[in-house]
Amino acid sequence: MSETELKERVSAMRGERAGFVSPDVPLLSNLSVYDNISLVPRYLTDEKDDSIRAEIVRLLDLLEISGSIEKKTFQLDSETIFKVKLLRALMLKDAPTVIDRPFVMLNTAADISPVVKMLKKISPDGKKVIFLDFEWNRSKY
Repeated sequence: MSETELKERVSAMRGERAGFVSPDVPLLSNLSVYDNISLVPRYLTDEKDDSIRAEIVRLLDLLEISGSIEKKTFQLDSETIFKVKLLRALMLKDAPTVIDRPFVMLNTAADISPVVKMLKKISPDGKKVIFLDFEWNRSKY
């Protein structure tokens, strides 16, 4: 993506909320995986804690990282960190999810298929997902 295209996409989203998955938006290191993911629904919705936990446990299980629920970020590998960031972003249900430079975070991925597979497992149909990436990664999509 060229700098001009990136600026156009960002300006088109002004005023619109979005969940971000980005190498520039870290997980909070003093919080567990569960606490990082639950930040959005706990503070931006009126969902009950029990239903939030049940949904997060279900999603972690779908991504095969349920054993990480109480771990801190320093205990996680880069793929698990990406998955946790993705789940945190998807908790903002009424907004698009923006995945910024996925190959910076998933540097061993040959193409975008692992991310698409994750999204198919956990994302509701019709959820808007926007990928932002460098022009030279175009062939990976």
